[in-house]
Amino acid sequence: MSFSAARPRLADLIGLALSSTCLIHCLALPMLLLLAPALGHWIALPEWTHAAILTLALPAAFAAMRAGWRRHGRIAPPLAAAAGLGLLALGLAAHEGWMGFADPAATDRLLTSIGALALAGAHLANWRLSHHI
Repeated sequence: MSFSAARPRLADLIGLALSSTCLIHCLALPMLLLLAPALGHWIALPEWTHAAILTLALPAAFAAMRAGWRRHGRIAPPLAAAAGLGLLALGLAAHEGWMGFADPAATDRLLTSIGALALAGAHLANWRLSHHI
């Protein structure tokens, strides 16, 4: 097989590998986010981890949602992302004891789990709308 004839096949193989990676990412990430609070009992993470993740999630979500909105013009993904980020911030506030809940750890887990799911769903919807126009 000549090099020029192998290029389309190579492109298909690369595309298949990337699509498979994306599928694994899209399925595994929400599951890991769901399990993260439960895994916290077995994995000791520094206290600043929650704040660091939120600090990284904010600009990433803003950039992704802005680009998606420019492409598809739908407001639902950015609104869901904002709600998810807000819940993550409330989870951090509960974790730090700033909200005065009787059980800050349980409140943190609940708010963080719901916020992470909302944010993951927003990213998935944004991606699907951006790539299916």
